[in-house]
Amino acid sequence: MLRTLGARARTPLALALTSTLVAVLATWWLVEPGTNPFGDTAGSVSVVALLPEPLPATLLLLAGLLGLTVALSLQVVARTPAQRRRLVAPAATVTAVLALACMDTQLISFTGYLVAMTIPFVAITLLVAALRRSTAARVTAVVVASLVAWWGATSGSLAPGAVTEMVRELGGGFARVGARPWILAGLALATVQWWTAVLSLATPLTARLRLPSARLDRLTTVATVVAVLGPLPYVTVRATWLLPDAVFVGPITPEDLDPSMRLWGLMLGAAALGGAILTLGLIRPWGRVFPTWMPYVGGRAVPLAAAAVPGYAVAFVLTASAPSIALMSFEQAADGDTGALWMLLLLPFWLWGPALAVAVWGYVRRRRLTDPSTPHPDPVPGRMAA
Repeated sequence: MLRTLGARARTPLALALTSTLVAVLATWWLVEPGTNPFGDTAGSVSVVALLPEPLPATLLLLAGLLGLTVALSLQVVARTPAQRRRLVAPAATVTAVLALACMDTQLISFTGYLVAMTIPFVAITLLVAALRRSTAARVTAVVVASLVAWWGATSGSLAPGAVTEMVRELGGGFARVGARPWILAGLALATVQWWTAVLSLATPLTARLRLPSARLDRLTTVATVVAVLGPLPYVTVRATWLLPDAVFVGPITPEDLDPSMRLWGLMLGAAALGGAILTLGLIRPWGRVFPTWMPYVGGRAVPLAAAAVPGYAVAFVLTASAPSIALMSFEQAADGDTGALWMLLLLPFWLWGPALAVAVWGYVRRRRLTDPSTPHPDPVPGRMAA
C-alpha cells in the first residue's frame, strides 16, 4: 500500500496539485505579508528568513510555477526517456527551493516533540510484550518498571502535578507557534515528494548504483554506524538528567530544571535513543525480520517501506535542519556565548542526517538485491489516467 501511495505521489497530477498549493500559499503571503511564516519566525532560526522580503515568498511562487510546468511536461511532452531526463534539472530546482524553506530550527523541534510524545505508548507496548514472554523477560520488565517508578517518586517527575504541568506547557507551546510548524511539515512533505520524482527521472543515470558492489556495501555499513552514533551525544547529556547533578548545554540552566522539564527532556532523549536502536537494525537481522517477541508481527518480514519511509523522512529533517542549527550556534557565539558552538557536536545534524540517508539507501539496496520478492520502484513517474 505504501509503495502504491509513493508511486501515486509522484504522478504528474500529484506533482501539479502540490505545486499549485505552494504557488497559492506563496501568492497569499505576497498579498498579505502579515501571514508570511518567514516574516515572523516565532523565535526559531530560519535560513530563508535571512533573505530580504518579499524574496522568500517570491522564490516559493516561482518554484510552484516551475513545478506546474514540469508536471505538465511529464504528462504532455515528455514521452521518451531522453525527454524525461531533460526534466531532472528543473525538478531538482523545485526540490532545492522547497528544501531551502525547510531549513528552520522549528522543523526539527516539531518533529522531535511529536516523536517524543509516542514514548509512553512505546514503553507500555514493550512492557506488555515482555510480560507475555519468558520468566526472564517478565523479571526484567518488573525490575525496570520498579526502577522507573522509584526514580519518578524520588525526583517528583512522575507525580501527577509534574505530568500535568508538562502537558500544559506542551499545549501552550503548540498554541504559541500556531500553524507555522505544520506549514514547515507540509513543505517538507512536498520536498520529499519532488525529490522522489527527481530520483525516478534520473533512474537511467544511476543504474550502476543498483548493481552488486562490495565497496558500496562497506560504504553504507560505515554510514549506518555513523548514523547510530549521531544521536548518542544528545542521549548522553539527557541521561544525566536522571541524576541530581545534570549536565546542561544550551539555554537551559539548573534553575529551569523542574520535575516536568526533567521528564520531558528524558522523553526527548529516549526518542533519540530509540532512533539509534532502529538505525542499528538497518544492518542487523532483526531489521529484516521482526523479532519473535513482538506481538502480532513477530517472525514476519519487515516491509521495506516500514523502514525506508520513516528513515528517509528523518534523514531529510535532520539534514534540512543542519544549516539553521549551525546558524543559531554561530549567532549565539557572536553574541558572546561561545559555549553555543558545542551544539554542533551535541546535535551533529550536519553529519547525522546525510549518514542516515546513505544508511537507509544501503538498506533498501541490499533488500532489493537479496530478496527477489521486494518490489522495485517504477523507473519514471506515472502518467495521469486518461
